[in-house]
Parts: sequence; structure tokens; C-alpha cells
Amino acid sequence: MSAVKLGLVGCGGIVQKSHLQGLLSCPEWVRVTAISDVVPENLMHVGTAADVPSNQRYGDYREMLEKADLDAVTIATPHHMHAEHVMTAAEAGVAVISEKPMAMSLEEADQILAAVERAGVSYSVVHNFLFTPGVQTALKGLEGMGKTLYGRAKSLFNKTDDQADPELVWRASKEAGGGCINDSAYHEIYLVENLVGSPVKYVEARVKTVYFDFDVDDLALLLMEHENGAVSTVSTSWCVPGSGGGEMGNLVEVHAKGGGFRVIKRGQDLQRYLREKRKWEAVDLVQFEGVEPEARSRIGHAGYFAATFEALAKGEALPVTGKQARHNLAIIDAARRATEERRAIEVN
Repeated sequence: MSAVKLGLVGCGGIVQKSHLQGLLSCPEWVRVTAISDVVPENLMHVGTAADVPSNQRYGDYREMLEKADLDAVTIATPHHMHAEHVMTAAEAGVAVISEKPMAMSLEEADQILAAVERAGVSYSVVHNFLFTPGVQTALKGLEGMGKTLYGRAKSLFNKTDDQADPELVWRASKEAGGGCINDSAYHEIYLVENLVGSPVKYVEARVKTVYFDFDVDDLALLLMEHENGAVSTVSTSWCVPGSGGGEMGNLVEVHAKGGGFRVIKRGQDLQRYLREKRKWEAVDLVQFEGVEPEARSRIGHAGYFAATFEALAKGEALPVTGKQARHNLAIIDAARRATEERRAIEVN
């Protein structure tokens, strides 16, 4: 098996901060051979870091798809561009790994799934926090704890006015597909659902703009019922500080009959609840030994990319499918509808 030849569609912040380190950490499975971005500085920065030849750095991703020898591409562009970029890449006959969310709407999501099926290419969406040591350890531990009963997740961020300025940050713009439920709660939704171990069936919610002067939501509260009867909640905000100096502002907690787990900072720390002792205890995550604190938040991307490109190289099923990503988007869509209609919405 040879390493997957990868092209990057988009070389901005998420690639420079997280993707690139993850991609370069598994050279046996993937090799960045071409890149594209409309910003020359991004091309220079990523091209130098990944040792991509100057003639394989493109200002137009379509030219890269036409000229470069590629097996796959990653899509790391603003949310509203995902559908176009994914479908164009699929038509070029390469496997596609897209940043979340897969699309702006369920209609776009269905168009994407139809396009990749027509092209016969593999497709996945980056659910990186499923691959952190804390989450992986909790998933394995919950298997022996019996039926899950309850889950809760929260991701509280106290953004500054600059961080919520649509003129400066595309995530603060409705046109670009921003907002706290799309950009932040997205992760907590798939995390709590996977830890509960049962698909979300019904959603009640309030998704609102309560603090910032922009056209997207800065507060999202979800109450979800799972197919196995368990219930879970997700609370996300861009205008509320987390408790405990911010450490406990980001967690996912799931309880089963035999105990539970609390995943902190999206898998950077982990606690186990011992029901018989009625106490929490820290779980030692040996995978973080020797990893600098500032690099711990990126380890999920490394795990996701290693698993995804190993599967591509071996011709195996990808660890996160387009169907799963569409389901996560359907939960978000149901939360928006529940807000408008003031009732529980069945997830379709």
C-alpha cells in the first residue's frame, strides 16, 4: 500500500493550526502533494511547512483538481462553500474529506450524498473530537457499564466583540453559515450521541441570539431523546464564561447503570464516576505523555486523519460516513425547527 496523495482545498486557520500537524504525523498513510487557496500567504505558509513544490501550489482549486495527481482532497473552507467544493471534487473522481458541517442545509447535504454516490468516491466529514484519548477511553469504558440513561454536554465560550464581528470573522455571519450551533455545538452533539450509544430521535430546543449584534445565534439549548430511551442535553453559548476558570465550561458527561464518564475539554481530560463509591476519580490518559499542553487540542485531528487515511489506503470503510454527518446536521435542523415551532421535532 502506498500513501494517499492528498490535495488541500483551503489552507487557512484550521489547516495551519490543526489539520497540517495531524496530516504530517501519519506519513505512512497520507502525503500532501498539492495545495490550493485564494490567499497567497496561506499557500506560502502551508506549502513551506508541508514541503509542497511551488508548481503544486494553486490559486484555484479547480486547476489543482485538473492538473495535480491526487487520490483525495480535504475541504477546509467556510461553511457555505462546502457543498460546491465537495461536489466539484467528487466529479473529479477523488475521495473527499470535508470539514464540518457538511452543508448549509439538509437539501445541500442530500445533493452531496447523491454526487459522491454518482461519482463512486469515498466521502467523510471531520468529527475530530471522537478521536481524542479521553473520548476513545470513555467509549470503551461505557461498553461494560450497561444501558446508558442520561447525557449532558456543554461548550461555553465568552467571545470578545472582535471575535463576534462579521466583518472580521466569517463564523459570525449567517451568509457564511456561522453561529454557535453550527460551529460549536456541532461537536458536542455528535460526542454526546456517540457516548450515549444510541441515535437521537427527538429534539426540543431554543436557538437564539441574545447578546451580540449579528445575524446568527449565540445561544443554543437542546433537549434530546435517544432511540434507547436515554435523554441528553446540549448547551452552547458564545457569550457565557465557563466555570472553574473555563476548564469545566467544556465537557460531555454520560451515565449508565454501572457508572459514568465525564470528558473534559473535548477529550483532554477524563473522569470516571464510581457509582458504588458515589465519587469521581481522574483517569490517567497515557496517550498524552510527552505531549505539550498547547498541542493536546490538536490530537483529535491527528487521530481522525490517521484512521481515515489508513482506511482509504486499505480500501476499507471510513470511520465517519456522510450518512453520519447528515444525521448530525439533521439534529441541528430539528433544533432550529423546534425553536420556531415550540415543539419536539422528530429527526429525519
